[in-house]
Amino acid sequence: MAKRSKDEIEHVAKRALLSQGVAETLTDAVRQALRRDVLTAALPPGTRLSVRELSEHYGVGATPVREALWSLVGEGLVTTEAQHGFHVAGADRGRLASLLLLRRRVEPWLLGASLRNGGADWRRAVERAFAAFQPIDAQVGDLRPLNEEWERLHQAFHLALIEGSGMPAAVDLARQWYEEIDRYRRLDAGNLSVEAGAKPDHEALFELVTSGAEWDAVETLTRHIDDTAERHGVHFDGADISPSPAR
Repeated sequence: MAKRSKDEIEHVAKRALLSQGVAETLTDAVRQALRRDVLTAALPPGTRLSVRELSEHYGVGATPVREALWSLVGEGLVTTEAQHGFHVAGADRGRLASLLLLRRRVEPWLLGASLRNGGADWRRAVERAFAAFQPIDAQVGDLRPLNEEWERLHQAFHLALIEGSGMPAAVDLARQWYEEIDRYRRLDAGNLSVEAGAKPDHEALFELVTSGAEWDAVETLTRHIDDTAERHGVHFDGADISPSPAR
């Protein structure tokens, strides 16, 4: 890789607070930076995405920006119309319901597989993730604003639960769905009080997983996801977006 290209990648990664080494190309670095700004609501729904302005913001040329935007169109995070350019996708009720349904169908299944297939290394990883998350999760219920550290550790705990499944491709899909659902949380929740009801579930999940109680752990996670859907639904004019169980 040419030094200039490497320097540009590092510049974009640093500006977007990405971990070093996560991007191999300039387009990938811009894509991840843009994706992060959309998912964290730094770029709110409906924001017009000017190629010129984004090029100036990230300090890169127009080509990697356009390629990154088209990649995010494929993910459903960016929309485009002839003569209207690119925009951040709206916070659509139907898409959120679909994401929650996917999470409800797949994540408990992966948890069950982890409990059957995960070894000692996986269990230690779950213990480390919970130990890191538990102190900050104890703050939920008050009026502190949602923060990056809580979001990061919350996601890490949930992903640790399913990473023992032996199905990395499915875990990667679950990660993408989880990150997009987190976007809705950031949009509709101003502080940690909205997550007060979830704290006992995190503790229960940890206890059930470490004790090997597969059925109870899967049921608890399924209910936890249903409760998440209900909390989000309050912010969509009271609409019921709870994912219906498979029949």
